[in-house]
Amino acid sequence: MLAASHALIGASIASFIPNPWIGFPLAILTHFLGDLFPHWDAHTRHSIKTKPAIIAISLTDAFIGFLIGWLIFHSSTNHYYLLAMMFTSQLPDWLEAPYHVFDWHFFPFSSIKKLQSRLHHKLDWPWGLFSQLIIVAIIVLSTKL
Repeated sequence: MLAASHALIGASIASFIPNPWIGFPLAILTHFLGDLFPHWDAHTRHSIKTKPAIIAISLTDAFIGFLIGWLIFHSSTNHYYLLAMMFTSQLPDWLEAPYHVFDWHFFPFSSIKKLQSRLHHKLDWPWGLFSQLIIVAIIVLSTKL
C-alpha cells in the first residue's frame, strides 16, 4: 500500500481508539493486513529509479498521508497521539527502507523486507490504486460517522 494509505488508517485508529496500549499494536497489525489487499504502490522496490528519486517519492507519499490524516483528524484527536499513530502505521515500511536505500541486507532490515515481500499483493495501475482508495475511504468514513 502507499504510505499515505497506511497513515490514514493509523489516523483513523487514533481517532477511534484513544488508548495507545491498544492503538499502537493495532496500527502495526493493520499495516500488514492492509498489505494483504491487492494494491498498487509507487514501484520503489524493484525499480530502475535512482535512489534519490526513490527517496523523494517515498517521502512525498508519507508526507501526503500525514497531511491528509492531520487535516481530517486533528480536531478530534490528541495531536501527539495522531502523529505517532500515523508514523507507527507506516513503521514497517520505514524499517524496510534502509534495506533498499543503504543496501543494509542484514537483520532487522532483511527480516522485515522478507516479511513484507511475502505479505504484499500487488495490483496494476489503476485498479490497485482504486482498491486501496476504497478500503481507506471505508475505514476513514466509518471512524468519522
